[in-house]
Amino acid sequence: MDKFLYQFLNLNKLSIGHDIYDCEMNLWHADGETKYDLLKVDLVDDANLAYNYSIVGGDSLPDTVEKISFEAKLSAGPNGGSIAKLSVKYFTKGDAAPSEEELKSGKAKGDGLFKALEGYCLVNPDYN
Repeated sequence: MDKFLYQFLNLNKLSIGHDIYDCEMNLWHADGETKYDLLKVDLVDDANLAYNYSIVGGDSLPDTVEKISFEAKLSAGPNGGSIAKLSVKYFTKGDAAPSEEELKSGKAKGDGLFKALEGYCLVNPDYN
């Protein structure tokens, strides 16, 4: 990956305008600069193994996009494994549409993260 994630902050509550959000911030270093993403936590459902969040600000958000929402869910798979489902929705500003390059780049980053997590779980099967 072109980004090295070096810090993860839990901001708990963040006020933007009149709204209060449960937020998290990712910081990383790339190309000699510190960059960030501001994430709004939309859902944490431990019972159903679901986690939904949106990128609402930061360096990964293209100028034409208001937010990018992610919905992740785990379920039991055959033979004791797990099935992970992730859907991504782009909310654009006005009539703008994300470019093919933005979509491909976003998918590549998501695939890289998934592969890293999968690799960790395979090496550490007893991790809770």
